Amino acid sequence: MRRARPSVFERIPTAARAWASRLVLLLACASVVATSRAQSDDVASSVYTGAPIRLTTEAPKVTRTLVVRTAAQKKSSDPVEGELRIQANATWTPSDPAQTTQPWLAIDHSIDQIDIGRGSGVLEPGVAVTVRSSAPLGAECPLNQGCEWTQQVTFELQANAAPGTVDLEWTAQALAHVLDDSSVPKGFTVTVSEP
Repeated sequence: MRRARPSVFERIPTAARAWASRLVLLLACASVVATSRAQSDDVASSVYTGAPIRLTTEAPKVTRTLVVRTAAQKKSSDPVEGELRIQANATWTPSDPAQTTQPWLAIDHSIDQIDIGRGSGVLEPGVAVTVRSSAPLGAECPLNQGCEWTQQVTFELQANAAPGTVDLEWTAQALAHVLDDSSVPKGFTVTVSEP
């Protein structure tokens, strides 16, 4: 049986093929580096502690408005972006202690009624369960414009939950960084508050 004619690639000596492969990988890496944007380290706000919330099957939803602001001494047009993180410790107390159906809690982030992030967790009777969520702050903002983002954060007990109450203690923290610059601008601060 006659052997098939070697392909063009097979006719190239093995050492040359190895170098060609390395060159292709090097070019691929260089293109990734060339297209990625410089970015400073994240700067975190202080942890904001919100007022406790109580959810019930009759009133299963509460929304809080949070405002994230950044500022810096350096007046630069470099854009700023980041995220908002929520952590809730939720304790469920069922009306019927023998209840075995476990409800769940959802934390939704929205901007202008558009959902942008969610977290959820299953609750246990009498036990503080931690539920976390996060969402991007929104559109990039030039640093020299005194950036401000507003988000609605909704805490909601699932529909058709077993009768009872959920007591929430929650905190919020924002992280932000500057794009197109690898260093943190002088005096760069991030804050979270309710209006």
